[in-house]
Order: sequence, then structure tokens, then C-alpha cells
Amino acid sequence: MRRFDRRVLDLMERLLMAWEGLTLAAGEAWEAARPLRRMAAAQLARTRAWPLAWASVYVVLFGALSYAALDRPLAYFFKAHLSPHAEGFFKVVTELGRAEFYLVPAGLLAVGLWLASTRTLFPAARARLREMAARPAFLFLAVALSGLISNAVKFSLGRYRPRYLFENGTYGFNPFNTEWAMNSMPSGHSQAIFAAMTALVILLPRYDLLWLLIAGLVALSRVATTVHFLSDAVAGSFLAIVVTVLVARQFERRGIRLRLALRRDRRLGA
Repeated sequence: MRRFDRRVLDLMERLLMAWEGLTLAAGEAWEAARPLRRMAAAQLARTRAWPLAWASVYVVLFGALSYAALDRPLAYFFKAHLSPHAEGFFKVVTELGRAEFYLVPAGLLAVGLWLASTRTLFPAARARLREMAARPAFLFLAVALSGLISNAVKFSLGRYRPRYLFENGTYGFNPFNTEWAMNSMPSGHSQAIFAAMTALVILLPRYDLLWLLIAGLVALSRVATTVHFLSDAVAGSFLAIVVTVLVARQFERRGIRLRLALRRDRRLGA
């Protein structure tokens, strides 16, 4: 029994010595990393001061990394392992990224409300209708402008879609090309859905997680069904977010309130 107790004590002493060693090593590493921590804090401050500019830098760096190391392995993985049921689900989800689903109703609603405002004789009603028209107009502009920029980038880059990789191993860019199979970056569906859902986050922030979940699923569907590479979906999504935020800022600078306060929000003082 004494021999057993002695072994337990020896083990405890060794564990304590090991813990002290780890603590000292961690403290020394933390102190040695002080310059890196200062650099990280300074970079965080710069990012907070210029969020869109620095986010663009991060996305470009990620895109380069994805192009070099992630896009092809991920495309091969989904091509080989995506089950028929999952593929069917994503093919349904991906339809939510069609730009016309947002452009047509938003455009018609904005024009209809504006025309209605020109027919009313009451100034208060006219102002109210024009305020209401600004919201679908904002969504329309977010999707349309980001879509135009996306198409211009597609044409300029001429990136091969994954189908070329699967068929003959071709991977890269063929600039200034209008063929569908050579306009993979950025993803148009990812751009459209993120523009629409980011606009809805601004208009109806109460449901922001739902809007972002929908956008994320659509962008993922483009990669999972191997219509686009990962970097294509990221590029389209980020482009849409940036354009939508910039459009929202222009509306706000003109004193146009975009957030739609629901009745329960007004009761809560939101």
C-alpha cells in the first residue's frame, strides 16, 4: 500500500512540474508575442476605421489562396461525394439566386408606389408613398448595380467553370470572353442573393439571421453543385455586400430612412 501511495505521489509531483513548465513556457511565448499582438491590435483598429477597404483586401487574399489551394480539391470532392438527394436539394435552393426574382417585383413596386404618390392631392400621403417607394427601389438598385459590376468582371476575367476542370483539366482564365462556361468569377447567383438578402438585412434587421442563412445556402449550392468554384461564390457574395452597403449609404445621406419598422417594433420603441 505504501509503495502504491509513493507512486501516486511521484505521479502528482511530475504532473505539477509539467504544469509549472507549461505555465512558464506559455508566459514566455505570450511575452515574446507582444510585438505580434501590437501589430494585430493596430491592424484591427485600421480594419474598424476602414471596414470595406480592408475587408476587400482580406477577400482578395483569400481568393488568391482559394485559387491556389482550395478551389480544385473542393470541386473534386463535391463532384465525387455529393449524394443525389443533397444535389437535388441544392438545385432547388440555387433557384433563389435568380436576379429576376428580386428585380421584377422590387422594380414594379417602386414604380407603382411612385406613380401613386404623383396622383395623391395630400402632401403627407405623397411623402409617405415616396418613402415607401424608396425601399423597393433600394433593393432593386442593390441587385441591379452589383449585377452589372459582376457581369463586367465576369467578362474581364473569363474564368473557366469547373466543368472544364472535370472534362480536360483546364483551370484558369481566358479574359474578355462571353461564353457561359468561361465566366465563372464572380458567381452571379451568389451576387444576386447576397445583394437581395443584405438589402433585407438593412430593411428588416429583425430577421437578419434568416436572410443571411438563405444567402449562405444559395452561395453554397453553387459550389456544391460544381457550377462555380469556392472563390467565385465568395467574390460574388462580397461584391454584392459592398455595393449594397454603398447604395444604402447614398440613401441615408439623402435623409431617406430604409429600415422598415414593423408594428411590434414600434411598440418596443425600435
